[in-house]
Amino acid sequence: MTSDWLPAREVKHFPAVSNSWGAVGSSPNVLGIRNFTLAPYLDGGGDSCVLSVDGVPVTTSESRWSAYEITRKATTASGVAIQTATRLAFERNELLLRITVSNPTAAPVTVSVNANPRIAKGALPAKWEWDPPRPGGNRTFTAHKVSRSNLLISDSASSAVTAFAFAPAPTLTMTSAGGSAQWPVAAGQSATIDIVMEVGQTSTGAPLADINDGNGVVDACNATLGAFGAAFSTARKSWEERWQDAFTPGNGHYSGSLPVLTDTRDTAVAGLYYMSVLSVLACERTNLSSEFSTVLGRPTGPGTFQGLDRVYVTGAPEWANTVSYFWDTSYSSIVLTLLDPQMIKAKAAYWLTKDIYAGYAIDWVSGKTVGPWYSANDLTVFTTILNYVNYSGDVSFLDTTISSSGKTVLEHLKSIATNWQRLVPQGQSLADYGENHNLLEVLPKYVHQVPSFNAANVWMMQQAAGLFARAGDKATAKDLTGRAEALLSEVLKLYDIANNGVWNCRYNDGTTVAVRHVLDFAIAGNLLAPSLTDEQKTDMKHFVTDELLAGDWLRALSFADSQAPVARTDHGTSGAYVAWPSLTAQTFARFGDYPAFLSLLKRFAGVTRNGPFGQANEILQSAGASVTDRPALNPAGAVTVSAWINPSSWPKNHWEGSIIAKDTWVSGNAGYVLRGGAGGKISFVLALDGRFIDVITTATVPTSGWHHVAGVYDGEKVQIFIDGTVRTAQPATGKITPSTGTPVIVGNNPTDSNRRFSGSIDEARIYARALSATEINAQYEATTPATGATDSSLVLRLPFSEGNGTKTTESITAQAVTIEGATWSSSRTGFGSAVALSDAAADYHAVIAPATQLQVFVNCAGGKYADVIISDLFGYIPDGATARLQNATMPRGITATLSGVVLNGKSQTISSGPDGLSLA
Repeated sequence: MTSDWLPAREVKHFPAVSNSWGAVGSSPNVLGIRNFTLAPYLDGGGDSCVLSVDGVPVTTSESRWSAYEITRKATTASGVAIQTATRLAFERNELLLRITVSNPTAAPVTVSVNANPRIAKGALPAKWEWDPPRPGGNRTFTAHKVSRSNLLISDSASSAVTAFAFAPAPTLTMTSAGGSAQWPVAAGQSATIDIVMEVGQTSTGAPLADINDGNGVVDACNATLGAFGAAFSTARKSWEERWQDAFTPGNGHYSGSLPVLTDTRDTAVAGLYYMSVLSVLACERTNLSSEFSTVLGRPTGPGTFQGLDRVYVTGAPEWANTVSYFWDTSYSSIVLTLLDPQMIKAKAAYWLTKDIYAGYAIDWVSGKTVGPWYSANDLTVFTTILNYVNYSGDVSFLDTTISSSGKTVLEHLKSIATNWQRLVPQGQSLADYGENHNLLEVLPKYVHQVPSFNAANVWMMQQAAGLFARAGDKATAKDLTGRAEALLSEVLKLYDIANNGVWNCRYNDGTTVAVRHVLDFAIAGNLLAPSLTDEQKTDMKHFVTDELLAGDWLRALSFADSQAPVARTDHGTSGAYVAWPSLTAQTFARFGDYPAFLSLLKRFAGVTRNGPFGQANEILQSAGASVTDRPALNPAGAVTVSAWINPSSWPKNHWEGSIIAKDTWVSGNAGYVLRGGAGGKISFVLALDGRFIDVITTATVPTSGWHHVAGVYDGEKVQIFIDGTVRTAQPATGKITPSTGTPVIVGNNPTDSNRRFSGSIDEARIYARALSATEINAQYEATTPATGATDSSLVLRLPFSEGNGTKTTESITAQAVTIEGATWSSSRTGFGSAVALSDAAADYHAVIAPATQLQVFVNCAGGKYADVIISDLFGYIPDGATARLQNATMPRGITATLSGVVLNGKSQTISSGPDGLSLA
């Protein structure tokens, strides 16, 4: 239930923790939180609970996610070690923080925490949609000191109050909107600090008028602090019990249970399955039911919406906290049906009471349809209902009459399957799905008569025909089959063999454009697999393997596409939406290529080291040599950064080719970087008093031969040297802002791994003083690397003298440094070997895409991996009445069992072995 320990440079989306009522995210600070969202309570999205040591905010150096906790570590420039644990009390509006401080230095330090969240109550009629109703700048938040160990923060526009309790009792100083709690930690000593943050409303239900109106929240906060150890333990235990419930038949919480994957040595597939399930559980919400209608502000009376007992929302914590997108839900619909059939039935039935063409999701606070119409609505609503019927065995649901329409569920499915006909332009044969805002949003060429959803219309009519045939309505079944066959022939015309496995979009004027995106492979290829030729399947697979796969993930859009590059991670060239890889793997299975299918599952399992499945994963290039931070690498008054380089190419912009980098801009500007690009211009950047100074040469370094480059800051000016000569200088003053916790990376950037140098680097050095022009020229003129190598101010030296292997030794500390995504090359004469970085050598791996890309930390669509493992790896495709296995005689390449597969009250086990699949 945990991620790996991740260095800060590989955390693009700061982790979040949930508790079935909502979630809270973290910030770059070692204790900081943001996006506290437990409906109806939510903050303004800014940072709070920021921890500082001696007045300096402490940035996280590494972190680990678990379902119940965010764990973070950091070390200050002076060597003070901090570890924090962030938990939400289970099914309570309560945050639990534990800080462990170790001060090995000879001087006392002061640890402080700013308690200043802006938490409001967003009850109806506030709009809960993709964007939750976060409080804006027009509200006033006021802090009140209740006691030595308590403060209370109130909102001028709602009844929300936030209480803090601290142990041990701190020195508590107040500001207008918050407080600062401070604790001394003596030299050579350690300390543990516990903090409780309790959120609730005033006793009057109105904005705080008298401090005593917040006593109930303060008292609850103090009660938890008084038994902090028990509360802290219960937060974990409750999550673990909920996890066990999910796999236990007859448990007291869910209306069903999930099968258990056992008897396999393939830990990658098992890890993928269980993390996929955990991603769905992290989206469960139990506080949107009728029990919470009053606090949510729902109107009362006959016919008013009072919620469902339990729902699974699309994501958390930034956006989509109370909504279920039709699209995302469909991708976990097998898991949800097996786990919680009563819930998914209620959700699907409610969907059919609404106009699914009036939005893309249902908000479970108001019960309203929200957002614009999405082109995927028909397919995804249909898929969710079909999977519920088939995997629950509740075939009678198809005969249920939806009161708002007077139609049965089966009649609704027919209407959905044939809705495409109203979208066909006059004189044409395929549905027009409109512009990119209805489709992939950032791809203006993927519009109108797209292959994916037109193929889906064929499949839906085929499936609906089967349902009507089973119901005894042969005439309707025949009609739907005939329409499906006619449409199939038109859809297949969009496949052009000249496109090398890629489909065309057809515009309404008859022109066609090939878009090299994964969607057509994952939907058209998946759903039309029986109708494709072997040649088509082969070409389509080559498109994926040759153009999309990268490391343990894939790109949604090929770099060969005419729209590339496209920055947004979910649909562009830098990564992919969470469900695309699982659908891609499933399509290989539907093509009958089970060895490739299993290989892809194992490949994509690599991303589980990040924790849960977010909305999308971003592909990073691991390349370069990373040196762990230490105080000496953060000089304050002067610095020299130098290296020998032999560039093979330069990136487009001067800031993209990091040579030696220790800069960060995540929580303020800090550090320094020597870099190049834009035809060979060299740039040296420093954060002086928190502000980046960027000095750039007009002279360039060519892409051949060895050249010496150096950036120098002496407290008065910044200079850049190329081959021993000053090429530019700019006046500058100030202290270098330390990037504490940020490693030095040679050949890449610690904050953005796409800023990679291409070529060879040797003798990477950092001096804690400004070398003179004479000293730098001497290094350029030297015939051996010995010049300057014994200088007492030299704080880092990587000579790259090994010439082989994946480790190099940092000369000053004798530390072994790992080299990633690089090979070895010859250096200049007399210098031995060098490290060489290139696209071919770079290691690609994926991380959870950042919130700046409008991506949430956890998304229920991550359940698609478990769905695919059940339906394709173990071949389980029941028809509602009979448990069936798909292609049972075809071995899946894995020895394992899936036990506790329940249909119509009967539990069965699926075994996978050398001879295929069996059901018992």
